[in-house]
Amino acid sequence: MNKIVFIADFFADQVLGGGELNNEELINLLREDQFTLQKINSQAVDLNFLKENSTSFLIISNFVGLDYQCRGWIAKNSHYIIYEHDHKYLASRNPAVYTDFKAPETQLRNYSFYRNALAVICQSDFHKNIVEDNLDLDNIISVGGNLWSLNTLDKLRKFSKREKVSRCSILKSDIPHKNTKKAIKYCEANGEEYDLISDTKYIDFLDKLSRNDRLVFFPATPETLSRIVCEARMMGMSVITNDLVGATAEKWFKLKGESLIDYMSEKRSEIVDKIKELLQKAEKKTSTREVSIISTFHDGDDYLEEFLEDITAQTVFDKCEVIFIDAASTGTERSIIDTYRKKHDNIFYYRLEEKELPTPCLNLAIKRSKGKYITFGFIDDRRREDCLEVLLTEIKESDADLVYGDVLQTKTKNETFAQNSAEGSLFEHSRYEYSKENMIKCLPGPMPMWKSSIHDKCGFFDDENYNFADDWDMWLRAVDAGFVFKRVNETIGLYLTGGRSQQSNNLDQVKEEATLFYKYKHIFGDNFMRYEPYFRQFLEL
Repeated sequence: MNKIVFIADFFADQVLGGGELNNEELINLLREDQFTLQKINSQAVDLNFLKENSTSFLIISNFVGLDYQCRGWIAKNSHYIIYEHDHKYLASRNPAVYTDFKAPETQLRNYSFYRNALAVICQSDFHKNIVEDNLDLDNIISVGGNLWSLNTLDKLRKFSKREKVSRCSILKSDIPHKNTKKAIKYCEANGEEYDLISDTKYIDFLDKLSRNDRLVFFPATPETLSRIVCEARMMGMSVITNDLVGATAEKWFKLKGESLIDYMSEKRSEIVDKIKELLQKAEKKTSTREVSIISTFHDGDDYLEEFLEDITAQTVFDKCEVIFIDAASTGTERSIIDTYRKKHDNIFYYRLEEKELPTPCLNLAIKRSKGKYITFGFIDDRRREDCLEVLLTEIKESDADLVYGDVLQTKTKNETFAQNSAEGSLFEHSRYEYSKENMIKCLPGPMPMWKSSIHDKCGFFDDENYNFADDWDMWLRAVDAGFVFKRVNETIGLYLTGGRSQQSNNLDQVKEEATLFYKYKHIFGDNFMRYEPYFRQFLEL
């Protein structure tokens, strides 16, 4: 695998930024090692390009311009690494807005894109720890530095030796998170003289920066490393900053001037060797598991045996995986599942030590899943033998991002679809054709199948605000984001009524639903006015 495709929003000849300069030197070093390397802007990548380069190794840097469909294709078909720069796993791109830099599940983005990478390259341990805390992945590594050309390092060495003025340098930037205003305010409050430094030519910028003995820099978002802070230290300057700079937590940050320049010179070969090591590890992906069945339970003895018998009999079960999250059950659940795991290597079991609510467990199951498509596996429901085949065929052959079918409802537990007492009684939401307006009901019901890429764009189920209406919230977010839903006009399963989401006179549940009703009122069209009096009464209580 000697062909590398480097994908980025911009390159150094287009935008003069720290990430772009680092990337350009990496590209030059790989070419020096005789790799064939093609650069392409992320917005120019399409599926045809990816298919034409399916045997190439991809290095993906900033990817805001990369189409979500292309991200999904790469995640399932390509060998690639992500060279992480600006927290694109978060909707806000700014971990600082969350307590301890840990975002709610609904704010995570591009999860499967990060998870399926051979590695996510971070530039400092500070950076790595934030990514790990949010994504809980085991493919995140820190290279603990950045890349400068030998010519630039020579210039930095020269500037480090000059006599400096007792004065502050401040980066002049219109980018809000660089926080130029705060640096100015600091200097003025402390009676410090300062210069605002800017220049379109990189070396001239460094020349101006290094004439003063201090850099003042107070970023508003965690800096993955902060190239300018490293450059200031290499040029012998002191740095006045906050706790959002990745470089300051590195052991080598105590170095200054030529000793730090020597250290970064050695980093050049170290970082490239790490990339080459990942290239050597790349293996062809052969997984045939297209569908992930996510299931969670607490004390599920009464249902698990029958559920497993039902789900393993699906006509496309060999193309599926089952992800069980056991929320600290007290019975024989594990032994039941282990019996089936001995016969099926596509059943995976994870046990929590403490009881947890269903929503965070579903999110955990999604994070453990590998399928391109996801479906619920509620252990008290049963499916038609070809349920998953019908849904899988529809979602692959249509332009839909989520498909669902009609389901019957029964009050008798552990009935099968083939033999049940439903007598044609349809689950309520099966009675409505799909439309945005009809999403006044949670149309996907208990057995939808959806593309995992929905979570890359919309985040996960909201486990902070919704305990009963978490699925309705998820699907409304997806519809609002432009994802396409489709109803399959076939009866595909059997739903057991009487669960926690169908309790009568449940005030907590209807308050949740009322909150969602008003939040997404722009989706419901005429149904908003039709249902508004009903929902208003619960928010007035």
